[in-house]
Amino acid sequence: MGILCSHSLIFPIAYVLGSEKNPYIITENITYKLSNGKIYTIEKGLRLDGTSVPKLLRTIEPRINNRIIGSALHDSMYINDFLRGELTDKKARKFIDKEMLLFWNKYNPKHKRKNKAMYYLVRAFGAKVFSNWNKTKP
Repeated sequence: MGILCSHSLIFPIAYVLGSEKNPYIITENITYKLSNGKIYTIEKGLRLDGTSVPKLLRTIEPRINNRIIGSALHDSMYINDFLRGELTDKKARKFIDKEMLLFWNKYNPKHKRKNKAMYYLVRAFGAKVFSNWNKTKP
């Protein structure tokens, strides 16, 4: 069973004790319609670290917040090389990053400035992470 993504303060996510690298796990499939009309599913069991917030800023921006499902969508698309075969790496990454921002703005509209700031951080520091996913595949 899965859920069609809608905003809620209760997230289909759980904390896994003893796991430091990716301590959170998606507990149900989450289906979301992307801006290009494609349906994307974040599969149950995806492990993630929450929103990627530097330790210094976690007191004002915790890792589990209203951006967590958008971040899970982003991480899942990175991991699964979404659009990598259809677009260049640069264009695929830009699309994925933009989908995260669109998701955040849709479900967290009162914080569009903060969403945009976090988006620019992802744009600035995500290229290495995106290129490394492809290298770790068999």
